[in-house]
Amino acid sequence: MPSIRGRGFPRTPGLFAPEQASAWKPIVAAVHDKGGKFFAQPWHVGRIGVPSQTGGLRPLASVETKLPGKHELFGALEDGEKYVPSQAMSEGDMEGAIGEFVAAARGAVEAGSEGVEIHGANGYLLDTFVHSNINTRADQYGGSLENRLRFPLRLVSGVAEAIGASRTAVRLAPFHVLKGFRDANPVETFTAYCSALDAMGLAYVHLVEPRYDVLGTENAYGEKKDNTEMKHKEEDLTLWPFREALRKTTAIGAGGYDGDSARQALREGRVDLVAMGRWFTSNPDLLRRLVEGRELVKYDRKSFYTEGMEGYLGWSTVDGEPGRRR
Repeated sequence: MPSIRGRGFPRTPGLFAPEQASAWKPIVAAVHDKGGKFFAQPWHVGRIGVPSQTGGLRPLASVETKLPGKHELFGALEDGEKYVPSQAMSEGDMEGAIGEFVAAARGAVEAGSEGVEIHGANGYLLDTFVHSNINTRADQYGGSLENRLRFPLRLVSGVAEAIGASRTAVRLAPFHVLKGFRDANPVETFTAYCSALDAMGLAYVHLVEPRYDVLGTENAYGEKKDNTEMKHKEEDLTLWPFREALRKTTAIGAGGYDGDSARQALREGRVDLVAMGRWFTSNPDLLRRLVEGRELVKYDRKSFYTEGMEGYLGWSTVDGEPGRRR
């Protein structure tokens, strides 16, 4: 997270202080030692934030709005915490957020990262500007599609200018439907978004597949989702329009991939790279399993986002060897 006010969950690592950048150095180095690349992911949760996480401050968003119900805090509070009304961002708030993301990006590079992936998805801060049913502002940051994209693009541009476009990436979820997000025309909106990002010469754009969002049956917490209100045409539920808009930019796909679906997406050219997350928690030799076409071990969802190592250690490789902490 780039600031305390941008925090939405317990135990979320930060990148807004020099000490944090220093703490990231051995982590980044360990990834490099294994031949990997490291992109930090600064994210500001926007209106999803609650006072226990934001330092008592009201969450920021494109408009003043209040989510119904309570925020899941993954065990920090047994019953969750009630959402509070967000604060509509002023021009000064926007400049402040851009500065925070720039500082986080510089800290990530200082720690040895190849770059940063700005989290612009999942209903967080930038999404509150992009989605037509959330952003009802009457100024230059709301209303038309061009206006709704203005602040997110300014933020991405600010980071790219600070650390270089080739070190800057963005994550988008065109078909995100949780927390009340229902853009009137997500294909048009996110195609325009991708076209604008393509012109910046970024490292990549990371796209979430519709099967995880609008077509998914459960959310990140394992709760069942009700998508009965969604009325998208089946032919519109694809990443292809965004892939075609990203003519010069690497496209990474994520969301519900396994070995077979990943290979298919790559063969079709729908994406250039495939991202996986959940499978890594239960398969210490995931890359080998994918290359050799081995069966993947199902992850333990109930342990996700919880404190401690349960669910992350103790899984065996295909040779029966236990996964080891380094």
